[in-house]
Amino acid sequence: MEEDISEMGEFVVTALGITRDEKSIGYATQQVDGENLTYAKEQNVLGSLAGKVAGVQVEGASGASMGGTQKIKIRGVNSISGASQPLIVIDGTPISNSNFSGDDGTDYGNLGQDVNAEDIETINVLKGPAASALYGIRGQYGVVMITTKKGKKGSDVQVQLNSSVSVESVFNLMPYQNQYGGGSSQTWRTLPNGDKYVDMQVDESWGPKMDGTLVRHVQSFYPQDPEYGQLAPFVAHPDNIKDYYETGSTVNNGVTITGGGGNSNYRISLNDTRIQGVEPNTMLKRNNVGVSLGVDMTSKLRISSNINYAMNSGRRPGQGSEDGSRYLGQWFQRSLDMERLKNYKYDDGSFFHWNLRRPSSSTGELASFSPLYWANPYFIANENYSEDNRDRLFGDVGLTYQVLPGLKVSGFVRTDTYTQNIDSRAAFGGRGVPGYSIGKYQNREMNYELLAQYSKTWEAFSLNANLGSNFYDRNYTYLSMATVGGLSSPGFYNINGSIDRPSTTNYELNKQIKSAYGMVSLGYKGTYFLDASLRNDNSSTLPEANNSYWYPSISGSFVFSELTDWKVLSLGKLRMSYAQAGSDLSPYGTTSFYNVGTVYTGENGPVNTLAVPDNLNNPNLEPSFAHSYEAGFDLNFFEGRLGVAFTYYQQINKNQILNLDLSGASGYGSATINAGEIRNKGYEMAINGTAIKNSKLTWDIAFNISRNRNEVVELYPGIDVYQYGSTTYSSTTSYLNSYEGKPFGSLVGQAYQRDEATGKILLGGNNIPLYTDATYDFGTVLPDFNGGLQNVVRVGKFEISAMIDFQVGGQFFSRSKMLAVRTGLDPLTVETNDKGFNVRDDVASGGGVRVEGISSETGEEVIAYVNPQTYYGTVGRRIYEDWLYDASYVRFKEFRIGYNFTKDVLGNFPVENINVAIMGKNLGMIFQNAPKGINPAEISVGSQSIGWYESGQLPSVRSLGFNLNVTF
Repeated sequence: MEEDISEMGEFVVTALGITRDEKSIGYATQQVDGENLTYAKEQNVLGSLAGKVAGVQVEGASGASMGGTQKIKIRGVNSISGASQPLIVIDGTPISNSNFSGDDGTDYGNLGQDVNAEDIETINVLKGPAASALYGIRGQYGVVMITTKKGKKGSDVQVQLNSSVSVESVFNLMPYQNQYGGGSSQTWRTLPNGDKYVDMQVDESWGPKMDGTLVRHVQSFYPQDPEYGQLAPFVAHPDNIKDYYETGSTVNNGVTITGGGGNSNYRISLNDTRIQGVEPNTMLKRNNVGVSLGVDMTSKLRISSNINYAMNSGRRPGQGSEDGSRYLGQWFQRSLDMERLKNYKYDDGSFFHWNLRRPSSSTGELASFSPLYWANPYFIANENYSEDNRDRLFGDVGLTYQVLPGLKVSGFVRTDTYTQNIDSRAAFGGRGVPGYSIGKYQNREMNYELLAQYSKTWEAFSLNANLGSNFYDRNYTYLSMATVGGLSSPGFYNINGSIDRPSTTNYELNKQIKSAYGMVSLGYKGTYFLDASLRNDNSSTLPEANNSYWYPSISGSFVFSELTDWKVLSLGKLRMSYAQAGSDLSPYGTTSFYNVGTVYTGENGPVNTLAVPDNLNNPNLEPSFAHSYEAGFDLNFFEGRLGVAFTYYQQINKNQILNLDLSGASGYGSATINAGEIRNKGYEMAINGTAIKNSKLTWDIAFNISRNRNEVVELYPGIDVYQYGSTTYSSTTSYLNSYEGKPFGSLVGQAYQRDEATGKILLGGNNIPLYTDATYDFGTVLPDFNGGLQNVVRVGKFEISAMIDFQVGGQFFSRSKMLAVRTGLDPLTVETNDKGFNVRDDVASGGGVRVEGISSETGEEVIAYVNPQTYYGTVGRRIYEDWLYDASYVRFKEFRIGYNFTKDVLGNFPVENINVAIMGKNLGMIFQNAPKGINPAEISVGSQSIGWYESGQLPSVRSLGFNLNVTF
């Protein structure tokens, strides 16, 4: 891994694509080489940053989601609303990183996945407002600067082929018990003829022992099934959930052509990625085309262009406790045969389901074959799927004119345009009403940029000055439609097939920002540097009286190594900075408007209703501001053999634009106001070095760690809590709240009631624990530390790299684990108690769960044994305290071993270089405190700004593959 600390004294790309001497920069940045992003071939390139940049936290979805969401947070959560995503900039063009996913359901991934990792030269992370001030509003939470590979003038044509194949398999599944099967009682239900049968009406595993008893299974009630009317052994299927998943694959093929003439350069890349998912009937196809051109029209005038096209087409799995096949680990029967469920469709077109109403007590036959709570998982995968596709074009065209020596003026037109289509279907023969929905989302962002750059060096002084302007223009529309009342015929998925009038929603957003900015950098003797910048933004989304605002930044660096002759110290730098950054809001938040309601038939024909929105907009809103302070040092020893970068920072975000709840008596549910202050402070450190370096062996090590402390300093007078989110199961709700004086993201829910004197759990008259209201604060979900460690060893022509990332602290709520216990799937429900009996044995015979506590009735200490189904029926439904888990982990994230065949080996073979490699990603958890089967690194999915609860998490996926790179 190449961090920016190894680039001391060299040039790096900063805001607006301006190239700077690294030692002159007075704020923290960190650079990662593109090669380091392709070691393991991540499906979403943003996930490749995990553990590689100090102060950056990457939370991602499972690989089973195929390009699913990867969220980046730089220096913690800097907004009370939770929104803290940095701006993504590629070759100077800001691009959208939007997400069309919900909190659960299908995770379509964030749009940053459209960047082709094979095209990336470097990623430079601008961490604070001082670094990103020139990007204004959009750069408040930091900037991820992507620079792509380019051709070189006067170079020969070079062709490079890159091909990789990998296989994916699920791992780290939750453990399940294999002693008791489907049902709610250990007593068998019987048919009128006396045959025992598996209770298919119950979606739990509290049934009889799986001891081989001959019984009627659910398939034996289908007249069209070969096993109709037959008895079969009641036995466990230990791998029935594991057997649902398939071996996935990823095939990636790419070609690049680079070169240049005497006054031109070019690079063309083509890439094709095809992924077959680990869940049945899931896939993703992605194509990328990249073109980079540059031509010197005259000795002073240059034209350049970077154009990228991306196409995605996917069919991805659902996730969430009640979406897709995610119920298997929460509501299921251990006696079900997954191979039998796989044949979900009979020859006559009818469907086979496992969760049905019980047979008639008089005939022994089923009256209905419609699924009760859950459909066959293969029916869901093959009939009730969602599809998405996206076409996207982003890039720039620009002219640069050298006006005078040291003075150049450039003008660029930059665009990011995409069309996203999403459809979903619910088939006949499943649960609920069949239906179909479709949505089309179109976005066009234009940036018109003018920038003048001047540089001058005289005697001991240096000057770099920049003056520019930008006009940002965005238009976004969507049209979504859904059938109502069902579909006219099976298999006809079309809005025209709606039984009733279909529901339709359309929306248009327009936003403009006019900006002017300038920056001056002064240097003296290559030792002292001072930068200052000033930017003005004029946003169309703010009230006219408050829509123009200024924010400055100032930074300085002192290269003290220039003043010493100590040869051990190659470079030493102190740096400090201060900056402000502004922020606006989404359009239409300052004036009143009406929502379009339903249509009804009046006396004179159809009438559209109008409705007042629940939120009260505010015509007096002001921009919010972030104030950032940082100080640090960069050290480089032994001519680059050891480098250290350390930064201490504090960022205060004030006067935020929030929607706060109002009393219902006001006629509104919430109001948009300026309020709140949130503060982050912490440190980040990156260390890299070459432990061994000789003619035969090189061993490079890179380590980074960061610690962030967060506090919600203020909300609003009279309000001391802000609710970020909530989730409800069985009328029991847990919340993610923010409180004044506490860190962001307190996890709040129902806990055990405890005796004040002893702290022991209070028990009711039936010896079942009592619980509080949903007001108990379990503490913040934010981690204490994040970091990573990478080793790269080169032995001869071999290169071996290994990467781990880690997190210390944080917590989350796991509904999957809670429900697995609640429904009798978890081994906890068949464990042996302290008497030596299975907890499911009759309590009078020594069974039961041991319960200790204080009687709420007598105040006396109690030790009792309780039926586990009764006990976990309360603890696994009403009390969330037992299902909160530490989010700490150490993950073996990447591994690669490659070999280079160079020209001296290839001889006359018409190839310059061949590299072959074996690679792996997400190879396993070295350590985690969370239960087996729950991955704390993958709990943040979809549109959640921060991961705080897990429910129906997709299984973790391990990838092993082979890569071939040929250069001609």
